[in-house]
Amino acid sequence: MVKKTPLSQYSRPQRNGIIAIKLKEDDELVDVAITKPGDEVVLSTARGMAIRFRQSDARPMGRNTSGVKGINLTSGDELVGMVVAEPETTLLTVCRNGYGKRTPFGPNSPVVEGEEQALPGEGEAGLPADEAPVEEVESAEEPLAEEEGGEEGGSGRRYRTQRRGGKGLRDIKTTERNGPVVSVVTVSDDDEVLLMTARGKIQRVAASEISVIGRNTQGVRIMSLDEDDTLAATVRVPHEERGDEAEEEPADAGPADAGPAGPEAAGDAMPSPDNNT
Repeated sequence: MVKKTPLSQYSRPQRNGIIAIKLKEDDELVDVAITKPGDEVVLSTARGMAIRFRQSDARPMGRNTSGVKGINLTSGDELVGMVVAEPETTLLTVCRNGYGKRTPFGPNSPVVEGEEQALPGEGEAGLPADEAPVEEVESAEEPLAEEEGGEEGGSGRRYRTQRRGGKGLRDIKTTERNGPVVSVVTVSDDDEVLLMTARGKIQRVAASEISVIGRNTQGVRIMSLDEDDTLAATVRVPHEERGDEAEEEPADAGPADAGPAGPEAAGDAMPSPDNNT
C-alpha cells in the first residue's frame, strides 16, 4: 500500500506524535519520501520485482488513512524499499549475499496538466483504498542486455512507467547465489555507497565501480562477506557531502603530531538522508 498526504497535514505535531498512516494487521511502514508534481516512484520487493508509476496515480489523502495499492505482491513476497526516480541517475539494487547492480531509471513520462487532485478539507477520514487495473507483468524470460553492458534504450535497460497496482517488472534475479533484495537506493556516478552487514561490518565504495547493467540479471559482487554474515543495508553518500578528505589530515604531520589510533576522519560519517522523512 502507498499513501500520499500534503505536508500541511503535519503542521500541528503533538508531543506524543500524530498518526501518519493507518496500518493493517501484520503490516508495517517500509519507507517515506517527499515528492512533487511530475515525479515518479519505484517500489521494490524482496523477490526482485519493481514497479514504477507516477506519484499522481496515488491521489492525496488524509493522515489517518490506509492508502491505495502500489504493487500487487505475489505470495511470500514483501516490499523492501521505495525511491523517487531521478531520470539522470541509476537504481542500485542490493541483495542479501553481497551481489547487486545499477540500472538507469530512464526518462519520466510526460506530465498531464491538471492531473494533481486537491485534498478535500482536512481529509482525516480520507478516501477508501482502491486497486488500480493490474497491468500484465513482463515475462521473466524476455531478452535483455548482457550483464557486461550493451546499448541503452532497450526495455531491459530501464524501468518503464506503469499504472500502480500491477505486479511490476523483473528487476534482479534473486537466485540462491544472490539471496533476496535487502535495499534499493538512487545513486549517480559521483556518489559513494556505504554497505553495512548484519554483523556490523561496513564498506565504502564508489558508485561508479558498480556495474551498470539491465534488469532481469543477477548483477555482480559488490561486497565480499564472511560465511556467517549477510548484507543488511546501503546508504548513499552524495558527492557534495563527501568533503575534501585531503584537508582532514595535514600532509606534514609527523609522529609527534599523530594522535592515538581512533575512528576514521569525520568525512566518512554517514550523511543524513536527503529528501526523506
